[in-house]
Amino acid sequence: MHDLADRERLRAHAGTHFQEPKCQANIPRCDAACESYLIQRNNRWQIFAVLENHDEGATKRTRMKLAIFLSLIGASAAINASHGADVAPLILQQSIPLPGVKGKFDHVAIDLAGQRVFMAAKANDTLEVVDLKNASRLQSVTGFHEPQGVLYLSDTKQVVVANGGNGEVQFLDGSSLNLIYRFPFTADADNLRYDPQARLVYVAAQDGVLGAIDLQTMRKLREIKLPSHPEAFAIESGGHRLFVNVPKTDSVFVIDRSKSEVIGRWQLTKAKVNYTMAFDEAHSRLFVGCRNPASVVVLDSKTGGEVTRFPIGGETDCMFYDRAHQRIYATGAEGTLDVVEQVDADHYRVLAKLLTAPLARTCLFVPELDRLFVAVPQQKEHDAELRVYQAHH
Repeated sequence: MHDLADRERLRAHAGTHFQEPKCQANIPRCDAACESYLIQRNNRWQIFAVLENHDEGATKRTRMKLAIFLSLIGASAAINASHGADVAPLILQQSIPLPGVKGKFDHVAIDLAGQRVFMAAKANDTLEVVDLKNASRLQSVTGFHEPQGVLYLSDTKQVVVANGGNGEVQFLDGSSLNLIYRFPFTADADNLRYDPQARLVYVAAQDGVLGAIDLQTMRKLREIKLPSHPEAFAIESGGHRLFVNVPKTDSVFVIDRSKSEVIGRWQLTKAKVNYTMAFDEAHSRLFVGCRNPASVVVLDSKTGGEVTRFPIGGETDCMFYDRAHQRIYATGAEGTLDVVEQVDADHYRVLAKLLTAPLARTCLFVPELDRLFVAVPQQKEHDAELRVYQAHH
């Protein structure tokens, strides 16, 4: 990729990170102590990066800068597997800075009507509110203890926050963001899901507790006991089941929501340590993101049978399924964003593996906007930010 057209394409994506070539081969250089270049091979763009220093200390120092640089040009370096076209499945549309926010983020939610994104800044003990219309931070709300799960309820115009530090689930007024209700759970209240038909908010907490809050009475319902801490879970809209990951058992537990009882356990054999989950109800496919090895196990949601498995980035922490375009998006703490195409119910292929930033583990896919939001924690010499990716098909 040494001709002028290719260099201009790289310049357009890299922006201020692009410097004029300084090597004899005219390979574009970046300011992240690396040599990065794109090679078009078999009608697919692939990215290769060679660090100038290979000792352990230098690698750690340059990894962050390299990740930031590659994220800017990552869309153009996507592995495009559809029809041989040179079109990336995700384009980085904008990055909204969040100066002063320290440490990792957890979950993300959106208020579509109000064009606001809510980010649980766990280590910062704040809820960061981002104005999408003006691409700026609107507010940093305090009063939390390691906030993890977050929901925006459009029907009640309330924000729900699950606190990992004290186990409390808080309801905030959607306009003022003042506290209006609080519910105690055991420590490490984390994942939240909303069942709009039953008007229940489900809460995953420590010590194997899956709880529920009834929005009609604003009271807690009977807790469902599991062997250990539950992680991501999915709700079946056309039935009464709920599927929940319990990583310490390498299993998916099936719950009958109408009875608040465990009715099944599906043991995983193709991979272990299952943290993330997404659900394709139309094709009866449950996607279970695992960390050992880093992959997604596809289950038949009717039987629990393992259909297939495909690789993703390490330390997966968020996964979403785009029903309209039959895509899977997954992010992990190693700084990767995977885009996987569902060819059919039993076959899957990687469209792209983008580099984001270290510990950028959580994301939110919003089908109404066809956008993916990635929470990026503060890096050395770089503020925390919310990255907005636009999907292309």
